[in-house]
Amino acid sequence: MSLEQIAQNIKFFREQYNWTQQELADRLQMSRSVITKWENNHLIPDTEALIKLSEVFQITLDQLVGKAVYQEDLLKEFKRIYSSDSMDFEEEVVSLVEYLMKHPHFKEQIYRLSRMSVKKQLNLHSMFAGMIDHYEKL
Repeated sequence: MSLEQIAQNIKFFREQYNWTQQELADRLQMSRSVITKWENNHLIPDTEALIKLSEVFQITLDQLVGKAVYQEDLLKEFKRIYSSDSMDFEEEVVSLVEYLMKHPHFKEQIYRLSRMSVKKQLNLHSMFAGMIDHYEKL
């Protein structure tokens, strides 16, 4: 267990819910400054706080403390599926995830797209690519 990993995971899972530090603090009934100290690795959450965090984030303690490093496991599985050993691959995936975290409405559109037939998905992919090409030229 890496103390730095706990700090990164707290921030990562908080951002997955699109919560501010204050919103997480309110859910845990503590001050925002404590959350800031955790995320900056200036303070280590005690056992009770770790349990509360895992409940609020709906994850296991292993995922939270880094025994099962969630981000790394996710990237490894994604890499396996796409058979990529490129170092740029991880940067690309992180960039995509960050984009989705910043634009939760777009994430919802992707979920809707994923529930459509493959034929409709491919048509929308083509349309989307055309629109991007068009806007890049502007």
